[in-house]
Amino acid sequence: MVSSAEQKEPDQQKTSGVRNLPPEKPAAAQRSIPGKTLSTRQTVFLALMVAMAMALHGVEALMAYVTPMPGIRLGLANIVTLICLAFFSRKQVLLVVVMRLALTGLVLGTFLTPVFWISVGGGLCSYIAMALLTGRENLSVIGISLAGAASHNLGQLTAVALLLSGTGAFYYLPWLLLWSVPMGLLTGFSAKALIKALRNIGFDGTI
Repeated sequence: MVSSAEQKEPDQQKTSGVRNLPPEKPAAAQRSIPGKTLSTRQTVFLALMVAMAMALHGVEALMAYVTPMPGIRLGLANIVTLICLAFFSRKQVLLVVVMRLALTGLVLGTFLTPVFWISVGGGLCSYIAMALLTGRENLSVIGISLAGAASHNLGQLTAVALLLSGTGAFYYLPWLLLWSVPMGLLTGFSAKALIKALRNIGFDGTI
């Protein structure tokens, strides 16, 4: 025979429902849920990242003479892309990249000019490469940054080739791929240090 205590136990589980509830996920695990509404603080942080990327893009414009090919950017804004990929979803980071490209073009007066489309080619190609590699095991921020730098230069050359309707721009490809190594290391180590600093103060993208 089943005792009365054993008969009451299932009823208590149904009424309380405590044992049937799944364990709560930590905040850090919830931050990249697709479609989740951003908090005010997250929105402010992403806006600051857009402003930071615009500032770095402006620095690139002042240093245009340093690059092996006129009109080619250094890719310093990839620092911001790497930081955002460490804390936010790919969709949110893409929004940061697009806003940075558009607003910088408007501020510098290059919107829809050839320089703008070259920047778009580099920015989107580097974002795609780094977004696809983010989260891969045994691949550090430095490795992702190197891939982003190479993709950035490849995207810029592709844009130039499309604008000129020719493939002569790819003559610079070996030089720009070589150039992407020091730039990838610079952006990678910079992003790694900033990501570590943000995590040390308790930032995990949820704020």
